[in-house]
Amino acid sequence: MTKKFKKVEVIWFDAQSSTDSIYIDEIKNMKPIRSYSLGYLVYEDKDFIVLSFLNFGHGLMKHHQCIPRGMIKKIREVDYV
Repeated sequence: MTKKFKKVEVIWFDAQSSTDSIYIDEIKNMKPIRSYSLGYLVYEDKDFIVLSFLNFGHGLMKHHQCIPRGMIKKIREVDYV
């Protein structure tokens, strides 16, 4: 039997980094990037959640994303993914 997972949209702030050269004045303009992820909520605890984006059924998932709770602004259930 295939387990049912909540389908959610997560709005969160992602970190950014680069190996490019940058002037110190430009660094002051950097901000975390608002990101939107849609997926199956396959695990959550007090510290983080894990989304999966491809569900083969019978517990086999592919393409996952672990998001720390401190980066999450909002999670809402949806009826689509």
